Amino acid sequence: MRVISMELQKALEEYEKYFGERYFFYIGFQKTDEEIISEIQKCISTGKKQRPPKYEDDLIY
Repeated sequence: MRVISMELQKALEEYEKYFGERYFFYIGFQKTDEEIISEIQKCISTGKKQRPPKYEDDLIY
């Protein structure tokens, strides 16, 4: 189970407040808190939501 830092929790709350929906975590995808926070900040600064995940038909998830 992943423990979320206070900084990441704050960024997730800011994303949800700005866009009215939660930031999507990819199951099994490893990113650092800093990478996720940076992505959230970019989304907010550009006004663009996170891109939806792409799923490949030939892979088992």
